[in-house]
Amino acid sequence: MMQRGVVNRVVPDAELEKTAREFAVRVAKGPTRAYAAHKALLRVWAESGVAAADSAMLDIAIPLFETEDVRKAIPSAVTALKAGQPRPAVDFKGR
Repeated sequence: MMQRGVVNRVVPDAELEKTAREFAVRVAKGPTRAYAAHKALLRVWAESGVAAADSAMLDIAIPLFETEDVRKAIPSAVTALKAGQPRPAVDFKGR
């Protein structure tokens, strides 16, 4: 499945539960609203195709730019980019 691009990581059976738990914690601390928007866009694409996804893009994405997370993340990323620094980690709040 990995060679076919269906999965992006394979772990030994003995490490599966630990790896899955670590992944779940990392995702939960991430940009959950952006994840939800991405999932919604993929759902539109899967059900109705590329044209429908293109049409839905702004309705799905624009509300993200009104969130507290984005209002903090974008300026810090721009500042880092201008200074030639890596993008700083963001403590996402889901707001």
